[in-house]
Amino acid sequence: MSQLEVEPRALKLVEMVNYSPRKFVPTFPEKPEKCATSLESAPDRYDRPVTDPDISLTPPSRPAPPRPEVVIRPLHTAPSDQTPRAVLVSAAAWTGSFVVLAGIAGVIVSSLTDVRATLEASTAQDNPGYSPTDIADAVTVVLAGSGGGALVLALLALLSLQLLRARKNAGRVLTAIVGVVSIAAGLGFMSLTSAADGIGGGVLKWAPLLYCALVAVAAIAPFAPSVSTWLRVRR
Repeated sequence: MSQLEVEPRALKLVEMVNYSPRKFVPTFPEKPEKCATSLESAPDRYDRPVTDPDISLTPPSRPAPPRPEVVIRPLHTAPSDQTPRAVLVSAAAWTGSFVVLAGIAGVIVSSLTDVRATLEASTAQDNPGYSPTDIADAVTVVLAGSGGGALVLALLALLSLQLLRARKNAGRVLTAIVGVVSIAAGLGFMSLTSAADGIGGGVLKWAPLLYCALVAVAAIAPFAPSVSTWLRVRR
């Protein structure tokens, strides 16, 4: 074998060895070393020492903005469980009417003889055809009926007031009904006893009017808007 044939084979083997994957080692360019004065002369801010006053590990603290004042106002006022003033006014008016009724009854009982005589004379004058017995019975019916009716109306008024205090709408309705009937009864009694209105210092003249006024206040007061809201919350 000649020398020319050996050399190309040797060169080929050498090339195969040099390009073997197991022999291949990648190389990277070496990082240039920084000089001792690079921290001082480098313009890059990240190369400065940590003690530089312009650089801080934490951001500067900023003052917190003032909190706005928040006021929450309800659209509707919350109803209270406290008894409305209108109910108290109604109760006071009913109490006053009871006192007036007691005063009228006291005057009639204390001056019953004079009252009967005056009413009998007035009835006989208006009805000359009636006998004395019929006239006396008519006066008795008027006085007894007025007393019994006043007692029944007073009891119904107390019942309506009790229902109203229990926050029942029926109490307000019953108050209105009793009030209308009581006013009608008071005016009727004043008309029937008009002949005896001078007895007892005129009590039988102005006391029925005062009674009707107090009953009107007692019957109207529960229909105030505050009472309606108070009753609605209860239901």
